Amino acid sequence: MRTRPIFLRIGKIRSDCYTRDMSARTVPLYDERAHPPCWNERMTSGEYAVHYSSFEGGPDAALFCTVFGSLEESEDHARREIARRPALRCRIYDHEGFARPPVREFTGSKYKEEPGIGPRFRRWGGGVLFFGGLTLMIIDWRSDFELSWPAMIGTRLLFPGLVLLVTDALIVLTEKRKRLRAGVNGAR
Repeated sequence: MRTRPIFLRIGKIRSDCYTRDMSARTVPLYDERAHPPCWNERMTSGEYAVHYSSFEGGPDAALFCTVFGSLEESEDHARREIARRPALRCRIYDHEGFARPPVREFTGSKYKEEPGIGPRFRRWGGGVLFFGGLTLMIIDWRSDFELSWPAMIGTRLLFPGLVLLVTDALIVLTEKRKRLRAGVNGAR
């Protein structure tokens, strides 16, 4: 059974919604006028969406993703896009959306990672803050808290450092747990 394409035009974006036998459709990331409004809620199981790190047209461009009926089609599209625009990163998500990590990620040769808190910063920054704060507290403790300023500064450094270190440890443990589960499930 073939269905007729249903076209949805939002600004400069045209979306071919819920159609069979179509290789790809462009879906706005969020459209309050559509039902459902979020991009992944407009996908079915087995479809994959390619998300882009930047859009042609700059920051005023409408935000969208391209949805494909198979993982192979979405991977081919992502490879073509990064070959065309080397400063681009393409991430592929399934119908679960951002609830899970990307299924695949492709980066162009000129892509620069966006600034953010990465694992290196969490480890080094957290370690410096935590152990620096702990050292200041020990210095003040050894002087019977006569100085008071080292403990005051140390307590303010200690907790953010601890949060960064615990966050990084939880991320590492979660990734190891996922790999172990994948290994156990793959062995069955």
